[in-house]
Amino acid sequence: MSMISLKDITVAFDSHVVLKNVSLDIAPGESFVIVGPSGQGKTTLLKTMSGLITPQNGKVFIEQREWLTLSSKERLPLLKKMGILFQKNALFDSLTCIENICFPLRETTKATDWEIAKKAEFFLDAVGIPHARDLYPDEISGGMQKRLGIARALALDPEIIFYDDPTAGLDPITSKKIIELILKLKKEKGSTVVAITNDMNRAYQMADRIGVVVDQQLLITGTPEQTQDHPDPRVHQFVRGLLHGPLTTLA
Repeated sequence: MSMISLKDITVAFDSHVVLKNVSLDIAPGESFVIVGPSGQGKTTLLKTMSGLITPQNGKVFIEQREWLTLSSKERLPLLKKMGILFQKNALFDSLTCIENICFPLRETTKATDWEIAKKAEFFLDAVGIPHARDLYPDEISGGMQKRLGIARALALDPEIIFYDDPTAGLDPITSKKIIELILKLKKEKGSTVVAITNDMNRAYQMADRIGVVVDQQLLITGTPEQTQDHPDPRVHQFVRGLLHGPLTTLA
């Protein structure tokens, strides 16, 4: 059984085709990591999986239910099973850290204010920033903002979590700690993770399987070990960061 399935997905903006005939199955509890050159459609693929972008052709299944055929009412229970960390965190600048986490809980649950506050404090502690409770996002570091974004994404106890470049702009040590945190929380919750990263070290650290988005395709390259030895010259160039090869003209 698949948690997420894409069947022959094509996504285009006006006449520009970004993804063409992409198919993918992600198992419950799997960590699937998307990599690839900039501008090739990684975020478009993630947003299509999460229902934020509607493909021109193909089918999207969440828990074996066809997403595009569901009514808004039927989609709501599935949406509540999803959490998303956006690339730039999408935090509310005018809300404190704890208020950022409380916001989705107030909007989508019937919990009391006390229950919401306790849950928000739990997740602040889970991501290691309880001391930032009453600070505003611009008063904490980039790494702490990323942790806060993760806490907010997890606050609704989602079964599926989408991470759009969770270590973007962070130093190597902080990046490694963030991925360790993501994997720790994934293990505790038994969640399914779909993540984008531009850092192959972090991809190898996080992934059960890896997919490379390039030339409108999704090349499913397998485990980290299989990806490192993949025969496709585009994959070979990308994972090694080589200056010369078939991807050079894409830059």
